[in-house]
Amino acid sequence: MTDYADLKVAMIVHQYYYYDGRVRFYAEALAEAGARVDVLCVRAETRPAAPPPQGLRVFTIPVSRAYRGPGSYLLEYGLALIFYTIRLLALYARNRYQVIHVHNMPDFLIFAALIPRLLGARLILDIHDPTPEFTMSKYSKPATSGLVRFMRWQERLSARLAHAIITANPVFKERLVGRGLPADAITVIGNEVNARIFDRERYAPQRQARPQDGRFVLVYAGTIAPRYGLEVAVNALPLLVERIPGVRLQIIGKQTDYSQYLAARAEQLRVAQHLELTPAIPLEAVPWHLAQADVGIYTAVSDPHMDVAVPTKVLEYAYMGLPVVASRLPVLEKGFAPEALLLFEPGCAEEFAQHVLTLYEQPARRAELVQCMDRTFVEAQRQQEGRRTYCALLDALLGGQQEKRAVAQEDVAGEGHRRPIDE
Repeated sequence: MTDYADLKVAMIVHQYYYYDGRVRFYAEALAEAGARVDVLCVRAETRPAAPPPQGLRVFTIPVSRAYRGPGSYLLEYGLALIFYTIRLLALYARNRYQVIHVHNMPDFLIFAALIPRLLGARLILDIHDPTPEFTMSKYSKPATSGLVRFMRWQERLSARLAHAIITANPVFKERLVGRGLPADAITVIGNEVNARIFDRERYAPQRQARPQDGRFVLVYAGTIAPRYGLEVAVNALPLLVERIPGVRLQIIGKQTDYSQYLAARAEQLRVAQHLELTPAIPLEAVPWHLAQADVGIYTAVSDPHMDVAVPTKVLEYAYMGLPVVASRLPVLEKGFAPEALLLFEPGCAEEFAQHVLTLYEQPARRAELVQCMDRTFVEAQRQQEGRRTYCALLDALLGGQQEKRAVAQEDVAGEGHRRPIDE
């Protein structure tokens, strides 16, 4: 059993720490157990007023998120790798971390920990989303494109450096194994909601105190990008306004070119007054907005990545007691009871609007969905299986029970003799 009082862990994530629930789950669980945790990340525009828990420090690098095309991303990632390497080496010289936990994207950030690895640190590569499928989704690239092939190559090369690999669901693991990574080197730890932040009871008084002014709020809190299909909700507004004059669509997230498109589309449809685009906020601020809403929405498109990526935002809606209207994607059909949420065909604004109207006109139906979600999902999530699995992995790594495995048997540069699963 690992003595957490003596454990020092570094984490690298190319994201805003205070906005990333998955990274915070690991870091804060370790800090609460008594470990010392240092997180290296990009600098956020805003941060919560409360300091991080005792034992947890957050360090930033002078690189911002670009949110533009693939060329700018590669440049950003390359610069980030340099800065993370320099910052990590300076911290490692003073702290001698036993474990360095690197979160994708990109996978190759693990090379920032190459020298600490040679000096004895154990490396974990956490694949939140498989990069090839994510690239296909984000940039509408086929599996045979040069960019996607490069992502497969860097994924295998990065994985070879890790002593252990974590990924977010069994389907991701299947795809990684199909590309040559050994199954016994991969641990599945699903996305979990921080129940202390998303505490329904804490926000119950403000939910009950909401003004009875006829507003009916649909909320989305997350990444604002075309793959999330948010134009479906905007396109549905004219259909909803006829029956729900007080309908309001609130979209919370970092403002992007797609945000501008959504605003322009709302203007074109003459429903701009019913759309609210809210800039990105720290995780601690999200529950307040969810408590002010009536329905949580998830309108993602269907593609090789979105079909299998577990949406944390749906989990957060569930914890906060919001009924959910979501795209009919395989990951949701397999992960939730059919009676726990309302599903519509991806891209179909008419079916989306009909589900919203049903929930508006039938408060009992909203309560029924929430009760079913609690019974079939939320209660099981509170068992904290992910935390126990992570602790067991650390015990194995630090106890010498899990040796470094060869992650790809073939030559890293060669792809011809093993057929990737997504081709």
